Amino acid sequence: MSLDIKKRYNKILYTLKHKKAFLKVEKELRGKNTLRGYFHDIDKPFMYMALWLKVEDVSKIHRQNSYHHLESNLDKTKDDLIDMIIDWECARLTKPDKPLNAYQTLMKYYPEYQKEFIPLIQELLPKQIKEAKLTPRQY
Repeated sequence: MSLDIKKRYNKILYTLKHKKAFLKVEKELRGKNTLRGYFHDIDKPFMYMALWLKVEDVSKIHRQNSYHHLESNLDKTKDDLIDMIIDWECARLTKPDKPLNAYQTLMKYYPEYQKEFIPLIQELLPKQIKEAKLTPRQY
């Protein structure tokens, strides 16, 4: 088994960059940073340091056990859904392969959850929905 120390280190740096973007977007959308924001994805750097875990498994484990991911079967609160929206929105700030905004991410990857998310996106990011209605596109 390869320890992939350099890969793990880069994943930790990337996660910290993502956390910084999450806090920035959270402050814009919620008007403040919350304890939830400070703890967002905090498990991932520790899992990357756990040499007995495969690097490829860390994201899967995180997604299955985090309230802010639809892949988990955990009951979601309104705050969990808002965390997902913030996560989607900040992904384009740190992930060149994910240039979509929160509304576009919902429509492309999770359209079956429109009922839950459209009202929140309308509340937090109304401009995204207005723009989508003006310029409909395939995501």
